[in-house]
Amino acid sequence: MSELSEPLENYLKEIYELEESKGVAKVVDLIEAFSISPGTISKALDRLESLGFIDRKTKRIRLTDDGRKLAVRLIKAHRLSERLLTDIIGVDWIRAHELAHRLEHIWPEDVLDKIDRTLGKPATCPHGHPIPGRESEERGQAISQMGPGKYQVQMILREEEWILREAQNLGLIPGRNIEVVENRDGEIKIKLDDKVIVIPRSLGDQVIIVGNK
Repeated sequence: MSELSEPLENYLKEIYELEESKGVAKVVDLIEAFSISPGTISKALDRLESLGFIDRKTKRIRLTDDGRKLAVRLIKAHRLSERLLTDIIGVDWIRAHELAHRLEHIWPEDVLDKIDRTLGKPATCPHGHPIPGRESEERGQAISQMGPGKYQVQMILREEEWILREAQNLGLIPGRNIEVVENRDGEIKIKLDDKVIVIPRSLGDQVIIVGNK
């Protein structure tokens, strides 16, 4: 398998995450995710395809077996790095996400396995995204898509700084029990403990919840 540059590895990882969250990866999603020109992403995809990591026979970008294997390893390294930084070192989950982008490229396989064992083989990263191979059978929906009822926060969908900061400030962290009080076009009212708050729909689109058991 050819050794890739970090930027090309990042494209593979993003394709995997798009498939995970949306079911399909498209060029427009990659352009938006990396804030790059169509020409730049086209050259990168041409390179990945020539190396056998992706298949573009249809309009969709599909990871090949080799591409998926590498992407899964990067995702695992990223999410375990976040766990290491937050659970052991005490770094906040915003900075942990930023640092994990670098660490995911450097861990040897044996060290990554030791990190995993040290952490007790966690099911998810701090933001609720599953460690590959440990996915939950229950897939949640965004708060903005749910009617009144009691739920539990499953994950923060896009790990962008403003989303993580808002979610953290409000206490919308994975495992937290919440109640959707009202969900109309204009606003979403939720109840955390005994406090009712209004959250913007832009945040409601990013917080994934599941039925509270």
